[in-house]
Amino acid sequence: MKLDSVIPAAPVEGASPPSRRPWVLAALGVAGAAVLGYVAGAQRDVEKFPEETVAPVKAEPAKPAVIARPAPLPVVERIRGVVNASSESTVASRMTARILAMPFGEGQAFGAGAVLVRFDCFSTEAQLRAAQAASAAYRKTYETQVELDRYEATGKNEVAVSRANLGKADAEAKAVAAQMSDCAVRAPFAGKVVEQIARRNDIAASGQPLLKIQSGSSVEIEMIVPSRWLTWIGHGAQFTFIIDETGKSVRARVQRLGAAVDPVSKSIKVTGVITRPDGLILAGMSGSAVFDDARAGQGGQPLNASAKTEPPAIDPVPTGIAPAGPAHDKRG
Repeated sequence: MKLDSVIPAAPVEGASPPSRRPWVLAALGVAGAAVLGYVAGAQRDVEKFPEETVAPVKAEPAKPAVIARPAPLPVVERIRGVVNASSESTVASRMTARILAMPFGEGQAFGAGAVLVRFDCFSTEAQLRAAQAASAAYRKTYETQVELDRYEATGKNEVAVSRANLGKADAEAKAVAAQMSDCAVRAPFAGKVVEQIARRNDIAASGQPLLKIQSGSSVEIEMIVPSRWLTWIGHGAQFTFIIDETGKSVRARVQRLGAAVDPVSKSIKVTGVITRPDGLILAGMSGSAVFDDARAGQGGQPLNASAKTEPPAIDPVPTGIAPAGPAHDKRG
């Protein structure tokens, strides 16, 4: 039999496996020693510093958290407006006659008192001369009757009749003279011709429109503003008007307010006049008005105070108890 082969021994019946109890007991002993050492060290610290004790953390009162928000910016509210002529009129005929002349066409300027339309009034002139001649004849008759009455050569009745005839002749002459004043239509103000309705040599009927005219350089700005502006807006309020058609800005002021507030839209009509014109300004142009003291809208501020900076507003918001800070160590 060879010796290099090992034959495993058969297990002996009734033998118990090796026990692990000594290892568990050793681990428990090490853990107990560690706990006893920690407790002994803490006891030595207390005996070394008897005056120092750990104070309990006191809860501080709740502090409101703050949220900084920027101050509201001034509201610049623009109001739409339209440029209108301060004076406008439709020139009409007061008689039935042929138009002889219309010196001014559309877009042309004229002065106050200029003749805009002249009619053919030759027949009216003849009637006026006849009425004036009749008035002169009746005047002579009346003077003769007065002279005869002075010598008691005529009766009182003849003198009264001659006086009545003279009055009638004078009235007829004045009526024809009044018709003669309608033969020329004069401009009530200085301005421009907007529309030429009739033409030369037309037969104009009484009351027929002939021309539409409006003031040239004198214009107004009409706007509709919120009725809440009545707390500050009034006569003389200054504003800047930016014209859409030219892009230029002109200075203006409020001249008058409307007579009533619209109860539906809560608005009122405001009329302004231009104080410093710049460039071409025609009736019918539109634009936006920015008031120097525009206190309109939510949080509106005067425009002259827009450059001032204001500290941010603070809103307290309670959020609960703030955590306490760390305790100081005197031993440090």
